[in-house]
Amino acid sequence: MAVLIRSLLLSVCLFSHVYANKKTPQDAVKWLEPERSVLIHLATPDLFFWNQRDQLATQYPGAFIFNFTLTPDNLTLLLNDEPILPRASPYVPTPLRAHQVGFTASDFAFRAGTNFSGAPVMDLDYYIETPDTTSGTSIYNTKYNPRIRFDILRASIPDLPGYSAHFSSNSQNQIWLYLEDLSEHPPNTPYSRIPLKIRDAKVDGRWRERGFHGKSSQGTTTYKALKSLPTCNIWSWLCADIDAYPYYVFIYRDNFDQYGKKGSMRHFLTRRWGNMVGLLGFWHAIVLLGVCGSMVLSPFVYAASRAVKSVIGMYRNRIQEVDDWIADEEVEGLLMNDRYYGNFGEAEGSEMEKDAERKASEATSVEKPLPQLASTHPDISTKMEKSLIS
Repeated sequence: MAVLIRSLLLSVCLFSHVYANKKTPQDAVKWLEPERSVLIHLATPDLFFWNQRDQLATQYPGAFIFNFTLTPDNLTLLLNDEPILPRASPYVPTPLRAHQVGFTASDFAFRAGTNFSGAPVMDLDYYIETPDTTSGTSIYNTKYNPRIRFDILRASIPDLPGYSAHFSSNSQNQIWLYLEDLSEHPPNTPYSRIPLKIRDAKVDGRWRERGFHGKSSQGTTTYKALKSLPTCNIWSWLCADIDAYPYYVFIYRDNFDQYGKKGSMRHFLTRRWGNMVGLLGFWHAIVLLGVCGSMVLSPFVYAASRAVKSVIGMYRNRIQEVDDWIADEEVEGLLMNDRYYGNFGEAEGSEMEKDAERKASEATSVEKPLPQLASTHPDISTKMEKSLIS
């Protein structure tokens, strides 16, 4: 009889846990400070509560506690004491950890304490949507109302690398956080310099992916397995999930380290630089980089200078050839002009001489007196006289 009663109590307890985690939890949000700090209880149907003392999993569904708090200047949003809006580094996602608890959202709402330091801590892989904090306000929109969408993908225990759980279930909930600027700002004000307040927070179900003819499929928009993500290669600078900030939305710890996303060109260069600075020091690394850079680039610089000099030489030679050709053409033109004027002078002189001779001949023919017939030819004149007398 005692065994039956114990079994019934255990079943009721398990049913209450499952039911409390399946419904949309309105009690999962607890405000620590209005508009500045909030605690959120996120149930995990796929992960049972981990008994840290006995190092084993219990039969009770667990949950994670997330603390969203604004810094004193209201410029940075922290998630479990880690900056997420904006991030500490634009190209390195924030690593997250969270405390796991073994009570429901209803128990969380009525719980007086907010200290969970004794609860087990797990590393989280997550999905996050944040606005682009690298841009700024415009003349069309001087208000800034960012929205954050947060979901968990996988959890693992730091001391037990082999122990991990994937949250692929459609019944897994996600977190929405709505923020608002404290006042309007002039255009071109960077979003990272705008003070914020937390307007609202809620826990809601995951969005289903749309299949054919608008029907919901089995997948969700926020969960993707690690193997299903595109591979990263060195020919990509960031291997980003999206083109704009925050660049990465599916954050798996296996893909990132302190230098960024593994396999990308940026990760390769920053890691080599970090190792060099760690071995030699910053200034020695700068000097070594300058020497190596000059050695590598000097052949290219020399080749480029030779090419520029050859082009300049060809240009100057071409200009000289053109100048010489113009000079030759000018000299040849002058000679032709001299020859032309010389021939023209000779022809003009001959014409003048002919005109002078013609005029001289005409003048001679006009001025010459007629011959005296009597004196010159006496016989003729005598004959004429005799003819007249007779």
